[in-house]
Amino acid sequence: MRIHRGFLGWGVFLILAGAIPLAVRAGYLTNDQLRNVGNLWPLILVGIGVGLILSRTHYGFLGGIIVAATFGVIVGGLLAGSIGGIDIGCGSGRGTTAFGPQQGPLTTSSASIDIDLSCGDLTVAVAPGSNWQLEGADRDGIGPNVDASNDSLRLSSRDTQRGPFGALGERSTWRVTLPGGPTLDTRVTLNAGSSTVNLAGAGLGRFETTLNAGSTTVDLGSVRAISEVRVQVNAGSITLTLPHQSVSGAIEVNAGSVELCAAPDAGLRIRTDESIVSSYDFAGLTRNGSTWQTPGYDSSAIKIDLDAHATAGSVSLDRSGGPCGG
Repeated sequence: MRIHRGFLGWGVFLILAGAIPLAVRAGYLTNDQLRNVGNLWPLILVGIGVGLILSRTHYGFLGGIIVAATFGVIVGGLLAGSIGGIDIGCGSGRGTTAFGPQQGPLTTSSASIDIDLSCGDLTVAVAPGSNWQLEGADRDGIGPNVDASNDSLRLSSRDTQRGPFGALGERSTWRVTLPGGPTLDTRVTLNAGSSTVNLAGAGLGRFETTLNAGSTTVDLGSVRAISEVRVQVNAGSITLTLPHQSVSGAIEVNAGSVELCAAPDAGLRIRTDESIVSSYDFAGLTRNGSTWQTPGYDSSAIKIDLDAHATAGSVSLDRSGGPCGG
């Protein structure tokens, strides 16, 4: 029997990506045992190097096997919901020099918020009134770029804080307080790091968050108003508490995981788009083709209508009413 080397790598990847979630569900592996397997990503570089060194020998396929196995273990951990984000080298140390706090008003009834942090730890909260505030620390105490007006606020990492891949270097720490008065169209982007976003008391139009490598917790459970929520995860994990009111939105996961938490009395309808490596776990919902739905959804006072798409990732639902992610 002759084994096709190209198919061998795919076979190893798919076996591990599927076997690890099965082992977790069967109790042979625990989430704690897999929580840090995302940090094995340097083995991908090792595999490439081994492949180059042995490329002219009969053992050149070993490099590809190392790469495929590493991807398989990482994706398997993500599908099992065990990895809390992949550490790609951001933050060998945390910046400890405090930058001067900044604040200002949003004087219009509606405003836009854009927060874009590369390599760091972000906390977002809401306070009554119309003023926003920023404080924190970084390497040199200069702080992020701030572009503010009466109806908008944009915070972004300075280019000098980014390494050659846009995410390496010392971690910055931002603590952002948003005003609860105006209606806010809010976008939060995190590139390598962690964030906790609690928007209790905020009036939101559209809320959008993008995570590229890292972990995020978003709590929309107590917002005053919201019209749409959109989440994108690329190699990371998000825990999202859904609003206790009707809302529509979309979830996209690429090599990552999303845990959705909803109140027990909320009606949910989730349309999925199956891919070759995806996992959906919507306990308590009934399935009809690619649509998952709460029994009695049409008569629910609260209707949450979502589209979900996972590629090498997972989306799960917790309707227990307890702490999200607990």
